[in-house]
Amino acid sequence: MLNIFVLEDDFFQQSRLENAIRRCVEETSVRYKFLEVFGKSNQLLESIEEAGNHQFFFLDIEIKGEEKKGMEIAKEICARDPYKIMWATIFCSQIYFP
Repeated sequence: MLNIFVLEDDFFQQSRLENAIRRCVEETSVRYKFLEVFGKSNQLLESIEEAGNHQFFFLDIEIKGEEKKGMEIAKEICARDPYKIMWATIFCSQIYFP
């Protein structure tokens, strides 16, 4: 079963993303253990207790008022667990394609 983590600082966007994820897992019958939504980077990092390909992360790239933004959080997550990360941003200029 999946552990799904969302990092998004905007409450409206949190709600939209959480609802979209819930609809997707219901429509596809994907089983998940939990879906946790965080507004602060440190809260997300502190909540990660496992590693493996059953973890799924949706990260906002630009987190207001946070020292660590989505890219820095992704690096920390990948250092612990190099699996799935999904980006969430409303700014196309924030996306980097290597």
